[in-house]
Amino acid sequence: MKNILLTFGLAFIGMYATAQTRVIDYPVMGQRTTDALEFYQAEVSDTAVILRGDMYSRPNYWVRIASSSVLKGKETGKVYRLIRATGIKLDHEEYMPESWNRSFSLQFEPVDKRDRMVDYDEMIPEGNGFRVNDICLENKQVNKKIHCRIEGTVANCPAYSRLMLMPEGTDPRVQGWISIPVRDGKFSYDLYTDREEPYELYAWSDNLQGAWYPTSFFSENGKIEIVLHSSQAPEVYSDAPLTKELLRFKQETGKLFFDSLREEREKLEKENKILTPAALALQEEVENAQSEEERKEIFQKMRQLDDDGKAYTEDYKVLEKKSQEVNGKYKNYEKEYIRSNPTIVGLYLLKQQIRRMHDTEEASDIMHIYKTGYAGKFADNPMTDYMKLWIASREIKLGGKYIDFTAPDAEGLPHTLSKEIEGKVALIDLWASWCGPCRRSSISMIPVYEAYKDKGFTVVGVARERQADDMKKAVAKDKYPWLNLIELNDAGKIWEKYGIGNAGGGTFLVDKEGKILLIQPTAEEVKASLDKLRKKKMKDKSVYILS
Repeated sequence: MKNILLTFGLAFIGMYATAQTRVIDYPVMGQRTTDALEFYQAEVSDTAVILRGDMYSRPNYWVRIASSSVLKGKETGKVYRLIRATGIKLDHEEYMPESWNRSFSLQFEPVDKRDRMVDYDEMIPEGNGFRVNDICLENKQVNKKIHCRIEGTVANCPAYSRLMLMPEGTDPRVQGWISIPVRDGKFSYDLYTDREEPYELYAWSDNLQGAWYPTSFFSENGKIEIVLHSSQAPEVYSDAPLTKELLRFKQETGKLFFDSLREEREKLEKENKILTPAALALQEEVENAQSEEERKEIFQKMRQLDDDGKAYTEDYKVLEKKSQEVNGKYKNYEKEYIRSNPTIVGLYLLKQQIRRMHDTEEASDIMHIYKTGYAGKFADNPMTDYMKLWIASREIKLGGKYIDFTAPDAEGLPHTLSKEIEGKVALIDLWASWCGPCRRSSISMIPVYEAYKDKGFTVVGVARERQADDMKKAVAKDKYPWLNLIELNDAGKIWEKYGIGNAGGGTFLVDKEGKILLIQPTAEEVKASLDKLRKKKMKDKSVYILS
């Protein structure tokens, strides 16, 4: 009897302990100040909170986690100390291996039950420590229409230790994305959403190096199976209807148009007949570069070599010419499919045509296909929103009218563009803290602004950011004297409205009636245009207010 009671007691204790411990996968709901740190799991019990995750960076680069790290309760405001770390040494420079990552766990003091969410903060005195906001400590309730199961493997590529998942067209420089770890060459993720839309998946390490091969599929009920390779296209399998049809179309057009081209290219690669000796030498320099600045300098030399027509062999140039002819035939074949199949797959391919578009004639054809076959359909699909914004952005041209918008300033106060520039000649300056050319352009406009700000000219800047602090630091450093607003996570779709969705920024000079005078002008061109308006004003005072 005693043994039975003992066994029962132990079982009860085990059940009680299990009941008091909960595990939350992908607990981070808010923004983070860094891509170098990711928490993939939270284990919560009466005795501790354990966060498990990975540190990421290039091989031989280091990441450090401070022993001063704490969790801050969202409901109570309490601060919970870091007790210990495993897998890493706190306050120590942890250099990344060839896998680009290092797994670890952090154990914190037990959290007050009222705190359903916490923030992670390194508490660095200088204020530049890692922060991760809104870490959920309760099991999340899933109330979505769609459950898309993503599973896959990585074929012999240690650098693929982290994958990026996001709706297709997302710019990870300013918008959030899902980080998926690869463990022992395998990965999986359960995507829950309400809309059938295209997603893309690719390796974080490839993205960081500026060249990646995305895997595209639709978010729909069913399973997506993927095999990723470092040097060739991914293999994708699915019985989900939309993805299955997209894969069928790609396979069909591959056989009709692209497979033979790929074979010819592979042959040239094996024979080392794609890059010239000069380009090969620069490629080797890139591989041996010790810093990001050094890489940028070498890439600039590569671009110059390409501009001079000395980067590729004559054999490869012949293949490129042939490729252009085949692409033209494919484009027409694809358009006929789009016209004949006004489905979500057809809409996706139409959007892809926009991304590959080169001239106005193509734009007119695409617009006609959309208006005659797709307008009014798929109203709640993000691709429909994209098409509407793209059509509106066609008016952003010389002689066209600017598109109005409202965005907040650094303090969160909303400003409407039309009210800020009413009755003035204005430069609309779309920029980003991470866009070097944008900031150099903005800085060059400061003397022009100072010279003409009291003569009917103004500038309104908008920064495209993931975090407001990045904009604030850039404005403080560059000393822009005009009103600066912020576009966080592309919330207002301002860049898409202006037809520069893939760019860091763009500038547009408009007259006081809102007509676009110049697009992407230099400071000298803005000054010349303002001087021209001043002279014109002398002849007709009712037209322009510059004095």
